[in-house]
Amino acid sequence: MLKGKGHVPAFIVTVAVGVWLAAGCSASVSIGGTPTVPKHTVETEVATTLARQLNQPVPKVVCPADLTSKVGTVMYCSLTAQGSTITYPVKVTVDSISGTNVHFNIAVSKTPGHFT
Repeated sequence: MLKGKGHVPAFIVTVAVGVWLAAGCSASVSIGGTPTVPKHTVETEVATTLARQLNQPVPKVVCPADLTSKVGTVMYCSLTAQGSTITYPVKVTVDSISGTNVHFNIAVSKTPGHFT
């Protein structure tokens, strides 16, 4: 469980014809002094913020593990829009840490199954 103050930043993502396309966005979460961001937290932050920004149903985001809170860490997750079977890779990169806040950038691939 997260402790301290967390905030949900704005995500900027491009959508065309109902398909998630490559875009950059970022998030920041408080980890309460732990060395990782729980995978469920990363999945939830990505999914709910994308849905809110795009006024779309919350997609399914699945990550393989917790995100190590070390600058430069890269993890690949997957995104599947509701009602779809097409899965897009999502690249999550830790770009800064400030106290217990971990900031990460998110990029959704424009190609299903392959990160481009």
